[in-house]
Amino acid sequence: TFIVEVNHQVIQRPAGSIVVKFYSHLFNGEASFHIERDLGSWLTGQSLSIPSPGVIAEGLLNPDWRYLIFKHVAGVSIGQVRDKLTKDDWSSVARSLGEYVHRLHALTVDHNPELPISIKPSLEGYVSFLEQQRLICHVNHNTWNDLPAHLLDQLEDFVLTVEHLVDFSAHPYLIHADLTADHLLGRLENGRWRSLSVIDWGDAMSGNLLYELVALHLDLFQSDKQLLRTFLDAYGLPSFYQWDLPRKAFSMVLLNQFPMPAQVYQPHRDARTLHDLAERLFAV
Repeated sequence: TFIVEVNHQVIQRPAGSIVVKFYSHLFNGEASFHIERDLGSWLTGQSLSIPSPGVIAEGLLNPDWRYLIFKHVAGVSIGQVRDKLTKDDWSSVARSLGEYVHRLHALTVDHNPELPISIKPSLEGYVSFLEQQRLICHVNHNTWNDLPAHLLDQLEDFVLTVEHLVDFSAHPYLIHADLTADHLLGRLENGRWRSLSVIDWGDAMSGNLLYELVALHLDLFQSDKQLLRTFLDAYGLPSFYQWDLPRKAFSMVLLNQFPMPAQVYQPHRDARTLHDLAERLFAV
């Protein structure tokens, strides 16, 4: 049995049935703590096809370290069993995630007034974030060295302005922002994949579908455009994003907080322009 005392309350759980996550002042840990705590409580009461683990308790080790205790999910990440999934499994995953993400986004709009400030969607905040990312876009990619020089030189002319990436007529919503293969948990049942939980909400932020697609398509789907098409059909892609989707989606990849994974560019080293690379990755 695992026993831990939190705020003078003794919590006892069978071994392996809880997860303790620690947060420090490093890597924006303070903000991530509040986001995951508030989201953990809010998500528990929502009707979503794929649940997320609830927060059992929270604690403070010292002024620099906080922690959350989550319910344990008895599964593995989909990335751990990627090669064991069939084509039909992956199509089902893409379809179910499209429905799930659509519902998640809609819920955060419907419940906006009641959401804690740490997770309340803000259009102004998202626009400000994208504008700042655009200002430092060239510097970031030059530092990360994730693009060759001939593509690096094209960034300024290629990356779209915020006005082309954000639908100002729509409400802002909350996005997970890190839907990688590590963060979808499930298990194989009779040889078929069953999704059990979406985890790790520390990077959740105000945003739109374009930003959500970065990790989802490039990591979880491994840039499989058929899976992307299935996902978008299930999500119901708004008309604003249908026009010039490849350029819009790839602009958001380039505006992301993190470098483009090496395995994304590697198969397309012969691409001479960012437009060509965008078409190869996102034209569906």
